[in-house]
Amino acid sequence: MHNPFKSLDKDPSLRSRLKKKPSRGKAAPSNAASRDDKARDHTSEEDLFLHAFSDVQPLTKGGRDIAEKPRPREVVPPEPPSFARLLEENIEFDMEYTHEFITGQVRGLDAKIFRKLKNGEFSMQGHLDLHGMNTDQAKIAVIDFLRRSYMEGKRCVLLIPGRGRNSPMGQGVLRQELTNWLTQAPLKRIILAFTTALPKHGGSGAVYLLLRQVRKDQGKIAWENIFTDLDG
Repeated sequence: MHNPFKSLDKDPSLRSRLKKKPSRGKAAPSNAASRDDKARDHTSEEDLFLHAFSDVQPLTKGGRDIAEKPRPREVVPPEPPSFARLLEENIEFDMEYTHEFITGQVRGLDAKIFRKLKNGEFSMQGHLDLHGMNTDQAKIAVIDFLRRSYMEGKRCVLLIPGRGRNSPMGQGVLRQELTNWLTQAPLKRIILAFTTALPKHGGSGAVYLLLRQVRKDQGKIAWENIFTDLDG
């Protein structure tokens, strides 16, 4: 009959190992117990952290306060110019110029009005004598005089540049320059016509000037810029 314990009799050391009892020391903690301890430690640290920072106020904007970029200013587009102003910005003059005679009129001016000006039928509401002035002085004086006359509502004035007999080649320098001043900005926006005066008003040494009527919708004339340029 087979004896299963027969091998134990042949190997006494094996029997002694089987009879050896396990030590009564503490059993190793299970995995579940280890996880509970770690959870308690984590909870304890979190409680300490929250307690230490309990009086700290959180940022309302989430991070550093960064100044906002300034908003670009809203550009208001200028009002489109009126039809009348567009015409004035592109004013053209029909001109005639001889040694003794000068004329100029805004293109499209009524022929009857220009004829009355040439015949001296408009009453003179002011005059400016340019004798003794050099070119720069005369230009300032003409612009200032015509600006004031226009703003005061005057329609016809007399300019006296002289005949220029003492000028080189007998050509009146101021008479030549006058036609340029009257047909360029800013004066061209207030001039309707000009022509050599009749002998009783100075002949070839004087000029009749017809001004426009002041209109509120005409727009601002840059008089100040002209004087600044001249002074510079």
